[in-house]
Amino acid sequence: MLVGYRVALEVHGVREDFDFWSPGNRGPFEDWLWERLGRHSPLGWSVEIEREAEAAGVPAVDLFFSLLDEHRAERDQAKG
Repeated sequence: MLVGYRVALEVHGVREDFDFWSPGNRGPFEDWLWERLGRHSPLGWSVEIEREAEAAGVPAVDLFFSLLDEHRAERDQAKG
């Protein structure tokens, strides 16, 4: 779903910060997540969130939004 959203932004010429993916690059969220978890996975960030959620006994979507909130708060704090 996130990839489709990003493609729609490109198709319609909408300039918007998008933390998950840029053509040819990883997104800031993925870089942040690898640092936060202390590891990298060739399977992608969504698989790692699912693994973390299963280990913690929480729904993966809840953990995703919790991590996204944390990422955005740190990003906004760094911007000042």
